[in-house]
Amino acid sequence: MEDGLKMDGIIDMHTHYLPKRYTDALKQHIPGDPDGWPTPAWNEQVTLKFMKKQHISYSLLSLSSPHFNFGNKDETLAIARDANEVGDDLTQRYPDQLGYLASLPLPYEQESVQEIDWALAHRARGFTVPTNTRGLYFGTPIFDRVYQQLNQAKAIVALHPNQPAALPQNVNIDLPTPLMGFFMDTTMAFMNLLKYHFFDRFPDIKLIVPHAGAFMGILADRDAMFVKSAYRSDLYAAMQHVYFDTAGAVMPRQLPMLLTLADRQHIMYGSDIPYTDLATSSKLLAVLVNAEMGKAARQMTAINALQKYDAFFEKHHQFKQLPTLLQIASQMMTGAEVLTPALKQAILRDNARQLLTS
Repeated sequence: MEDGLKMDGIIDMHTHYLPKRYTDALKQHIPGDPDGWPTPAWNEQVTLKFMKKQHISYSLLSLSSPHFNFGNKDETLAIARDANEVGDDLTQRYPDQLGYLASLPLPYEQESVQEIDWALAHRARGFTVPTNTRGLYFGTPIFDRVYQQLNQAKAIVALHPNQPAALPQNVNIDLPTPLMGFFMDTTMAFMNLLKYHFFDRFPDIKLIVPHAGAFMGILADRDAMFVKSAYRSDLYAAMQHVYFDTAGAVMPRQLPMLLTLADRQHIMYGSDIPYTDLATSSKLLAVLVNAEMGKAARQMTAINALQKYDAFFEKHHQFKQLPTLLQIASQMMTGAEVLTPALKQAILRDNARQLLTS
């Protein structure tokens, strides 16, 4: 990043662009909606207008799922280069507002190494990689030359989930992959990284795990002992080492849970637009921006006061559910208690700025 580039507003580390060559390939190879989720319409004005409305100063663009390897090597190479050329062009035209994470034509190792070199010479801020491509998971030794190149460059590398390589049959057949499958695949990829000692072997790769760590927040304590004995890896140390974005609905439960495991300086905002529609993204961001410790505290004070009037609520049945409803509402707000003003600023701006300029 150029010296002096200002990032005074929110920084969005997980937002997507859709080059035409990529969307044309999706239409050609996948009947219906990819991953069971509609492919959104996009041009750079969608992102820039959202940024202006939400006071976002800088957005880091990347491709989403599905990964663009449909079994034809030449096509895979062409889509990767086209996406990176589009990203480079957008960076040149909007250098103070947009950057891009370059895509790699995995699983083709030599060509991916060459694409890393090309992208670093063409303003890429880092790289995005799929959790798996055609069943080969990120972290497996088959891609060691790619990891070595990324490590040498001390690159930012953002995982993006794909449809899991294997799915159970005849269950949740109508549930779009992003709603659960993405979390499954991200979690499996993270465990794969631990199995192959990725973080020990390539410590200078700055890996971003999406969607607030997927299932890792609830699986860490369950799996840590096995990981230690079977893989000789430290799951808790890995959770402190990597970075996380907040793309998706991470409040009120997921983000507070992640904060018990992650380095608080390694958590960054992500909107996930345009796959998350703009209205929903605005609401999710507002939860982070407007979170106040005092709101939950005042709600609990009201609930405690109401407990003194149990006889009143027993007598007036039309109000009987009021204390319960207030308690439920308070429980939904408790996640906000962890977001002090300093932590909110770190997540929305400072952590990303430090990563991008280091």
